[in-house]
Formats: sequence, structure tokens, C-alpha cells
Amino acid sequence: MRTIHKFEVPISKEVQNIDLPESANIIHVEYLMPRRTIYMWAEVPADMTVTKVSRQFRVFATGDGIPDNASYLGTTIDQYLPEAYHVYELQG
Repeated sequence: MRTIHKFEVPISKEVQNIDLPESANIIHVEYLMPRRTIYMWAEVPADMTVTKVSRQFRVFATGDGIPDNASYLGTTIDQYLPEAYHVYELQG
């Protein structure tokens, strides 16, 4: 059985390490105005005692250089500022 959980991805130029179950599948990213931060939703095993791995994510602004080892997950927009944020997972 699977379920969906929400994980915060802070808006920063720093790489963010987030511990997720091994088989987690990122399905959506969104900027939530009340919290002024980005969240991603992942489909994960319902048994949260499964082995977790540290995965690396980074938020890029429009115009930032994106490394070759980055995989695109989604773009989200701040509705009140002219800002778009692009979420990538860094591989290896």
C-alpha cells in the first residue's frame, strides 16, 4: 500500500538533503503562500518504517545555471512577487 506525504523544500541556493523512503516518487511541487515556502508531495510506502535515503534537492531561480546532474521536478510561482522557483533533484 502507498500514501502521499508532504515535504518542505526551503527556498535557498543551498542544496537541501531530505530523507525519503527509498522508493519515494515525487509527484508535485508547489509554493504555499501562507508559509512562503515550497513543498513537494511524494508517493511513499504506507509503512514509514521502510529504509530511508538522503536525497538532494535544490531550488533554482529563473536564469540560474543548472548543473548537468540535476533532474527537473517542477516549477512553482509566488503569486505576489514576480518570482518563479524551479525544483530539481541532484543525482550523485
